[in-house]
Amino acid sequence: MRQITVKYQGECKRCGAVLDVGTDAMYEKSMGCFCVGHEPKDVEEIRSFRLQKNERRANRYEEWAAKRERVANATLNSHPEMRHDWAFISQPGRIIARERMNQADDRALESLHIADRMKDKAESLRHVRVAGDAERRREAKRKALDSMLNKGSRVNDFCFGPGEIVGIYKKSYRIKFDRSGSIYARDKSYVRPLTMEG
Repeated sequence: MRQITVKYQGECKRCGAVLDVGTDAMYEKSMGCFCVGHEPKDVEEIRSFRLQKNERRANRYEEWAAKRERVANATLNSHPEMRHDWAFISQPGRIIARERMNQADDRALESLHIADRMKDKAESLRHVRVAGDAERRREAKRKALDSMLNKGSRVNDFCFGPGEIVGIYKKSYRIKFDRSGSIYARDKSYVRPLTMEG
């Protein structure tokens, strides 16, 4: 979030106060403008403001997808008298009506693929990320492993294979690996107990 000078009149996303042209405000594209001092600082608060903005975009994508699906399905189900006439469908030669129907079907199927991508986009917009999310997940994984592992535990590293823990630190284990006999410090999130590996 950065401090800007307002170029267009708006309002604070938190308190609704009018932000006149020329006043200072805090801004981030994913959240909008805030009065100085009203900007969100807590991780979950930031996530909430981003989700509010993304929710509107996600709803629009879903509306567009629903409209595309409605039109495409109407096209694919049109002219039942021709679609169920096997002589019309399988007759050799160029039949203009059949050609137009096939082209319309191709466009409808492409439109359905676009609608699927729009729904995927809407779903991804609802999964808001905040700086530090990955590290918080790794830290949770480290705590879970610390409750199961101690010195002498057998583990499997995704890169170096099986080994034995010889030292425990805040974010890493020192592991003596079976294959090389070498000892390396590895981030705790990279290893699993051997029993979990099967």
